[in-house]
Amino acid sequence: MKDLKKAIVTTIDYIENNLYNRISLDDISLHTRISKYYLHRSFKSLTGESIIEYVQSRKLTSSINELINTNMRIIDIALNYGFDYEQSYIRAFKKTFGCTPLKVRSDQTSLSLVIKEKINTKDILSFGNSITYNPHFVFKQKFNLVGIKHKILSKSGDKTANIYGKDFFYNHKNRIPNVINPHLYFGYTDWGSNGFIYYTPSAHVNDLNIIPEGMIGITVPTHKYVVFRFIGFFSPDEINGRHIGRLLVQLYSRWIFKSGYKFADTFRFEYIDTSMSKDNYCELHIYQPIEDA
Repeated sequence: MKDLKKAIVTTIDYIENNLYNRISLDDISLHTRISKYYLHRSFKSLTGESIIEYVQSRKLTSSINELINTNMRIIDIALNYGFDYEQSYIRAFKKTFGCTPLKVRSDQTSLSLVIKEKINTKDILSFGNSITYNPHFVFKQKFNLVGIKHKILSKSGDKTANIYGKDFFYNHKNRIPNVINPHLYFGYTDWGSNGFIYYTPSAHVNDLNIIPEGMIGITVPTHKYVVFRFIGFFSPDEINGRHIGRLLVQLYSRWIFKSGYKFADTFRFEYIDTSMSKDNYCELHIYQPIEDA
C-alpha cells in the first residue's frame, strides 16, 4: 500500500527545495519512489494541473521576487530558475501572467497578477490508500439515471453499497438499452424517503422511456454541486463504504458546515469513469447539491 498523502507532500516539498534547479517528472518519481504515471495522475486529479505545470507556475511566481527586489538581469533570473534561454522564460512568464517580466519590473504600481503559491498540504486529507484535496464546484443540468434501488440499513456493513454496485455494473447494466457511456458508473444515494437511506447503482441514459424490469428511473434535478474528488491505488471494485465515509465526515466537518453553503437536496451521487481505472488505480467523484446558507 502506498501512502498517497506522503507522496504528494514529498512531491510539493521537493519542488520547493529545487525551484532553482531543473525539475523533471522522472526526478520527482525517483525521489518519491512512486511511478511517474500514477504520480502524474494523482497530482492532476487533486489539483487540476499537471506536476510540470505546477512546477513552472511556482518557478515563475518565485521569480517575481527577483524582478522587484533585485537588479539581476532578466537573463540571469531565467537561468537561475532552470530556463535554457531568456526568451523561454519571457514567453512562459507572459503566458502565465499576461505581461512581460520587464513590465513587472518597470510598472509595479498598476499590475495585479494571479500567482501560484505553494499548495497548503494541511488541506490534503487522506485515509489509508486514498486521498482528496480541496473540492471544486460544478453546475449540472438535470439528467437521467436508470438503476436498481436498494434500502441501506444502518448496520448492514461497510461493503453493502459496494456489493450492490458491482452486481449492477457487471450483471445488470447491459440490460439497459440506451446507456450513454457504458464506462460510467453512478451511485445515487437518497435519504429523503420515509427516514430510510436508499442506494441506487445506476447508468446515465438519454431518457426514461425504457426502464428494464426490476429497475427504476431517476431524473436528477438541475443543481449547483460541490464535488469531492478521491483517488487511490486500488481497483474501483475495492472501494470501501466505511473508507469513503470517514473521508466524507472529515470533509463535511472541515468544509461544508464552515463554507457558507448548505445541502440543497436530500441526495448525492458518486461518479466513476472506469475507463480511467486500473487494477491499482481509481478516481471517484462525489457530487453534493449545495446552495447558499
